Amino acid sequence: MKTSLHVVLLCVALVLPAKAQKSSPPHPGAEAYTPAKIEWLATVLQADLRTELTEENKFLLSITYRDPETILIYVRYLPTVQREIMNTTIAGAREVIKTTAKSYGWDVWVKIEEDVQVAGSPRLNDPTRTK
Repeated sequence: MKTSLHVVLLCVALVLPAKAQKSSPPHPGAEAYTPAKIEWLATVLQADLRTELTEENKFLLSITYRDPETILIYVRYLPTVQREIMNTTIAGAREVIKTTAKSYGWDVWVKIEEDVQVAGSPRLNDPTRTK
């Protein structure tokens, strides 16, 4: 009888934790999500490199990805921007992207592209423009 009780308690002890792990979290925001490598890299880089358009710098720099292997440096600038400062910031962003990709061991496949245009350019709203 004592052995049967031990077996039952052992089964309960093994089954209950397994069921608890399989239940869904109480909030949708708590659900597990594993991003693709390019999503992760773009998110990390965006957090580090994003530059808001201000009266002082006159350009916006954002990081996203174009495809599963390409990080995109997206820049929009006002006609009155100081090009040297903007270009230096873009070059610096390229170096940070290379260094960060290398730190993950992803530098062998990560490509970098730039999309640099004047803000409000008619090309920006052109539906025939390819990504």
